[in-house]
Amino acid sequence: MSTGALLLVLAGAICHAGWNIVAKKAGGGMAFVWLFGVVSVVAAIPVTAWAWTERPQNFDVLMWFAALASALVHVAYSLVLQKAYQESDFSIVYPVARGTGPMLSVLIAIAVLGEKPSPLGALAIAAILLGVFVSAGGIDIFRGRDLRRRHLGVLWGTATGGFIATYTVLDGWAIQALGMAPILFYAAGLVFRTLALAPFALRRTDLLRRQWQEQKRAIVIVGLLSPAAYTLVLLALQLAPLSYVAPAREVSMLVGTFIGASLLRESVKPSQVAGAAIMLLGVIGLVWA
Repeated sequence: MSTGALLLVLAGAICHAGWNIVAKKAGGGMAFVWLFGVVSVVAAIPVTAWAWTERPQNFDVLMWFAALASALVHVAYSLVLQKAYQESDFSIVYPVARGTGPMLSVLIAIAVLGEKPSPLGALAIAAILLGVFVSAGGIDIFRGRDLRRRHLGVLWGTATGGFIATYTVLDGWAIQALGMAPILFYAAGLVFRTLALAPFALRRTDLLRRQWQEQKRAIVIVGLLSPAAYTLVLLALQLAPLSYVAPAREVSMLVGTFIGASLLRESVKPSQVAGAAIMLLGVIGLVWA
C-alpha cells in the first residue's frame, strides 16, 4: 500500500471518528440525518464544480446505477447507525460496526472482485481485524452487567457493519472497475440520498426546525466531516486495492476510542489499549505490503 494511499486513509479515519462522536452526542434520528445531508450537498457544490472542470465525465447507465445504489445503502446505513447510538454505547457500537464492515468488505473483494492480498498484506488485514475485536472487548462484550444494552449494541453494530461492507464494495467497484471520478461519484450519491429521504423528513417540518435549532452545530460538523471522510477514502481507492483500504480505515477506532472516551466520558479499558496496539501493527504491515 503506497504512502499516499495510507495518508488519505488516515486523514479520512480521523474525520470519520470525529463525525461519529458528534453524531453520538447529538443522538438525532431521521431529521438529523436529512439535515446534515443537506449541509453536505451544499458544501459539495463548489468542490464538485471544480472536479467537473478538471475532469468532465459523462455517466453511463452502470455509473448512474452505482451512484443510486450506493446512495440508498448509505441512507440505510445512516439511519441504522443513529438507531444503534440511541440503543447502546459508542464504545460498543463503533468498534463492532467498524470491525464487521471491513471484514465483510475484504471477503467480498477477494471472492467477487478477485483481489489477492500478498501474504504480508493478509497478515496485516488479520491484525487490524483482530485489533478491532480485542478493542471491542472480545468475548467480554457478551458478559458482565447490562447485557441487554451490550447485546443491542452488538446487534445494531453488526447491522451497521453489513451496510458499511455493501457500500464499500459498491464504491470500490464504481471507482476501480467503472473508472468514475471519486468526487463526482460521491456528489451524485449525496444528491440521491437527500432526495430519497426528503419525502419522509419533510413530513415533520416542525421536527426539522427543532432539530436545527437544538443541534445546528452538530449538523454542520457532521455535514462537513462525513463527506470529507469518505471522499478521502474514495481517492485512496484509486491508489490501492479495496482489500487494503477497507481494513486500514479502521485506524479510526484508535481516534474514536481515546477521543471518544474523553468527550463522551466513557472509560478506556486495557483491552482497548491492547486492541489499538494490534491495529497499529496491522497498519504498519500494510505500509510494507
